[in-house]
Amino acid sequence: MSRVGVLLLNLGGPEQLEDVRPFLFNLFSDPEIIRLPFPWLQSL
Repeated sequence: MSRVGVLLLNLGGPEQLEDVRPFLFNLFSDPEIIRLPFPWLQSL
């Protein structure tokens, strides 16, 4: 039987409702956190 590992990270979070959109934009556009197969997708 194969073993499965799970890594959990705490990346922080927005403090107020107005901070959610910029937080998510920064999170998903950071190439060090999420690497997309095509570099031009990262800038959308």
